[in-house]
Formats: sequence, C-alpha cells, structure tokens
Amino acid sequence: DTKKVIFICGKDKSDKESYRFKISQLLEHNTNYQLAYPEDLFEDLLEGQANNSLLSLEQQLAEAVDLIILIPESPGSFAELGAFSTRKELAEKMLVLRQNKYKADKSFINHGPIRLVRSAKGKILDIPHDFDYKNKEHFSEIIKTVKKMIPSGRRSKSINNILLYQNHILLLIYLFDELNITSIHKLMSMVLEKKLTNQELIGCKAAIHSLTRSQFIDKIGNEYILTDRGFSDVQLKYYALNEITNLRISIMNKQL
Repeated sequence: DTKKVIFICGKDKSDKESYRFKISQLLEHNTNYQLAYPEDLFEDLLEGQANNSLLSLEQQLAEAVDLIILIPESPGSFAELGAFSTRKELAEKMLVLRQNKYKADKSFINHGPIRLVRSAKGKILDIPHDFDYKNKEHFSEIIKTVKKMIPSGRRSKSINNILLYQNHILLLIYLFDELNITSIHKLMSMVLEKKLTNQELIGCKAAIHSLTRSQFIDKIGNEYILTDRGFSDVQLKYYALNEITNLRISIMNKQL
C-alpha cells in the first residue's frame, strides 16, 4: 500500500526551463505524492513490442495512477494528450495545464483533446507563460485542484500491473538487502503467484532499468542493491513501514 501516484507528461524533464520541470518541483515541495514519468515507464516496455502493447500499457496506466498531469509543450506531449483523451478512464483522471496564451486559440488541441478531457470530467487549468513554481499566485490553484482530483482514502490496485513493478522490485531489494536477476524473477513469480510470462519478464527488465536510471538501485557484480536514495524512497513511500521493517529484520536474521 503506497502513496498516491501522479503521472506527469510534458517536455523533457531534464529541461529546467520546461513547465513540466517546474510543475514537478512544485509538487515535490508542496505535496506528498509519488511522481512518475512516461519515459521512465514506457521506454523499455515498448521496445520491440507489437503496436497493441501501447493500448495494453494505457489500460494498466489507468489502473496504476491516481492522477495524470499533462502540459502540452512538446510534440511528444501533444501525442500523449491526443492518445489519452480518447480513453475515458484516462481522460477523467487528467489535469491539463495549458499556457494561458493559447486559451482562445481555434486549434486542434482546444477543439479536440481538450474538449474530450472536459467531457470525461477531467480538468483544464490555464497557467501563465512566465509560470513560477515559487509564486503562490501562480501555483495555489494547481495544488488545490490536484488535491481535489486525487481521491481520498486508499484504493486497491492490481498487484500484477507492469507499471507498478518498480515498487515491487524496490521493496524486494529492500527486504533482502541484495538480489540478482534470477532471484528477482523467482520472488516476483511468488508475489504474483504464477510463472512469469514473456511480457512480465520484460516488465521486470524495464523496472530494473528505470530504478537504475533514477538512481534508486545500483549493480555490484551480479547483485542489485539499494542506493541511499532508494532506501529513503522506501522509507517515505509505504504506509505500513513498521511492519515492512520488521519483516526485513527477520529476513536478514535468517540469512546470517
């Protein structure tokens, strides 16, 4: 049982001038939600897969996240807005942050995807072109809307959701201190109570790559271990931390 997840789409997150970078900073400093990014989740999962894999991932995305924040500011984010807006289960979870200078434009985005999001009860907010995530006048309405859109209480999520594999694997490495790829596959098979399919093996690979890129885990020889950042993430992410910590201690004692 983890924190609520916000999926953020926009320009490359390494661009510190992008609206997505600023919105990410805003949420990291003013909320307690887990942030997720499409390039971390989709890149490896889509590599070499059939075209219909994206539809499968979109369905799992709808089940895995609590809110999708999308800032149309790049070709990739325009495509994501177009794709997500046509699926009601995604559109109803969407908060589109549009630059206010485009509010009155008679554009395809305004007359197509934006209307679809509104019709699905998603939200559209217009933000100033000089948006400053440290300026309360600029961000107060965003924070208010985010908290209103994310459901209160806990929501059950399917444990066999490829987009949540990162959480599973990070927790397993936390519990066992270090794991090789064979052990990860074996433990994931036990968690899911089934033999892993090829898609699920690819999901494990993608999750490991993402955790490595995000510097939550590191590889020493054949073993994956938690970095300080990964350890802190587990400490902050889970509600039942005391129970998890006790289980970790029990496992480590048995390994001695």
